[in-house]
Amino acid sequence: MTLSILMLSWEFPPFKVGGLAAHVYDLSMKLVEKGLEVHVVTCSFPDAKEYEVLNGVHVHRFDAYAIPAPEFLQWDLNMNIMMERKAIEVVQQYEIDLFHAHDWLVASAGIGIKHLFRKPLIATIHSLERGRRDGLHNDGQRMIDQIENLLVQEAWHNIVCSQYMQSLCHFAFDFPTDKMSIIPNGVRYKDFNIELTLQEKQKYHKKFAQEEEQIVGYIGRLVPEKGVDVLLGAVRLVLNQQPNTKFVIAGEGWHRGELERIAKELAIEDNVFFTGYLPDEDFLPFFNVSDVLVIPSTYEPFGIVALEGMATNTPIIVSDVGGLSEIVDHQWTGLKIPPRNSHALADAIIRLLSDKSLRKKIVKNAREKLKHVYDWEIIADQTIEIYQRVSTEWKNHNWKVKEGRKKSSSKTT
Repeated sequence: MTLSILMLSWEFPPFKVGGLAAHVYDLSMKLVEKGLEVHVVTCSFPDAKEYEVLNGVHVHRFDAYAIPAPEFLQWDLNMNIMMERKAIEVVQQYEIDLFHAHDWLVASAGIGIKHLFRKPLIATIHSLERGRRDGLHNDGQRMIDQIENLLVQEAWHNIVCSQYMQSLCHFAFDFPTDKMSIIPNGVRYKDFNIELTLQEKQKYHKKFAQEEEQIVGYIGRLVPEKGVDVLLGAVRLVLNQQPNTKFVIAGEGWHRGELERIAKELAIEDNVFFTGYLPDEDFLPFFNVSDVLVIPSTYEPFGIVALEGMATNTPIIVSDVGGLSEIVDHQWTGLKIPPRNSHALADAIIRLLSDKSLRKKIVKNAREKLKHVYDWEIIADQTIEIYQRVSTEWKNHNWKVKEGRKKSSSKTT
């Protein structure tokens, strides 16, 4: 029998905020290719269709701003109310076997429909608040932490993206590791491996730097845990030995103003270019024209941008933290540096810019690792195995029968 999955995700392309949207999109598409029926309930955006089928995936959208909210946590509560309402409509219209919730933002809706329809809930925990904030420092963060805890406990089975995340969930919530499976994120590396003509390469290079300048790139959200301030601290050290270098920082986030202030304070603003959010047509070319890609995160549950760099044949430098430590093999598929260390980062950048043979070796080895570990074919198969196991466990478990119904049926026999 074909399994039918209902996924809950607050973001889904073309509405993208972070890496979650790409993960849910790629996973759902690959699951459909393998014969599953997949429904995604997600937030709407201007001019979006309320319902459409994208490459076989049923996408159901709802207005996440239908109820006014004074701040983010209240918005999330309201969003979950509307998401659960939409999910109920989907379950009433289609035969759904399993629910799959992605991250804490959809926890309430996922837990609600689990109990309403007595179907198993699987949760993918993409990150944890205590990691993002380097601890829990206020009631808002402690509230999110407890929502994450509740989701982990309520799920029939949890999926995490790295050994690091499995350990963090285990120690943060005293949760048994046998109730968690490690399935990494993936990347469509064949689609990322574009070849720009010389003319195209010159065109895109000019968008970000002068013709004679090498490009050290960063792409991602501009928030403290991404460590862009560490990169800024390395700029002057690199320029002392590699003066024709432009540091291009692509992305948006609430920390951007502070980062621009730091660049000005360090008198490096002429060597640093903040691009803002990159349009889709510039996304892959940005990787292609970057000589080195830097991921200096201080916290990273996985680090999907590292896979994107590897897939675009861009040599990468990463902080030796979280999931990044598991993706990169030092001096083989990239370079690893201690976190929060601008001097070590500068040394690694200078080394890669100066050593063409090392760059070539890293690119070649990284691509091989993608094929054998981070291919969506492999990841989809691992996910389906969990779906099938949970479905079998549920069928053999009496939880699927509501207690009241169980008692009433026993009286009639």
